[in-house]
Amino acid sequence: MLLALWVLVRFSLAVGRINLQTIKNELNIKTAMKNKIISLISGLSLVSGLAVGPVAFASNSADVTKALAHATALEMPAKAASLVATASAADKQSVAAAVIKASVKLSPSVAIDVVSAVAHENPAMASVVAVTAVTLNHKQISLITKAAAAAAPSEAAGIVAALIKVFPNDYGVIAIAAAKGAPTAGREILAVVAEYVPSLQAFIQSATANYAPNSGDVLVQGVISQAAASDVAVSAAPTAPAQASPPAAPSFSAPTITSGGFQAFGGTAINYTPAQYGTVAAGKQPYAGP
Repeated sequence: MLLALWVLVRFSLAVGRINLQTIKNELNIKTAMKNKIISLISGLSLVSGLAVGPVAFASNSADVTKALAHATALEMPAKAASLVATASAADKQSVAAAVIKASVKLSPSVAIDVVSAVAHENPAMASVVAVTAVTLNHKQISLITKAAAAAAPSEAAGIVAALIKVFPNDYGVIAIAAAKGAPTAGREILAVVAEYVPSLQAFIQSATANYAPNSGDVLVQGVISQAAASDVAVSAAPTAPAQASPPAAPSFSAPTITSGGFQAFGGTAINYTPAQYGTVAAGKQPYAGP
């Protein structure tokens, strides 16, 4: 009797352990499946966001501001660059301009970092972000130009061209800053300057012949310095002397006849006689000289 009871208890415990293990395994399987489902949903959401999100940003710059609003100053450059990178080809330019506007509005101190990040990840958009940033903050034109050129040196000439087209009076600052950011692009930068400022072509031709090929920033600074010196010389050059006018012809007037008739000679009369000077024969006389 006791033996049978003991066997029954052992059997029940064994069955209980099996059921608990089975339940535990089922729970593990369900948990694993749940995690897989969550991962799959997250992945689909990410893909959907990358494909669809930028299109909405392109049509409404306020959405870009919202997308960057929760980013910290350290996160904003990378996030802005990502938004531009994932935009469609048709929308990249508008998205690039929108992220610069949003960054200047949200955190002006990181705007230059945003320009650098976007230009580095999207070189074709370097000129767009540079022009947009300078338009919003012209005082930092030198820093913005240098940052854009340094981030996308292959686009340095395009950056200079876009900026000079909008800010022609700042061609010197733009060219020097771009050359500092991309020193090896000096000749390309000067070619752009010559195109937009034809009066500097002579200086540029002279400079490119005298400087070494790898001294881009020095080359640009030298040309700009020569141009500045030339401007001073031109402004200080003396004007051509006025042509002397010919002397005025003397004027003649008719004699004036006064009224009152004949006026008697008031001096002393002197009489001359032939005896004083001799007699001169009639006819032609040879000239004897003084």
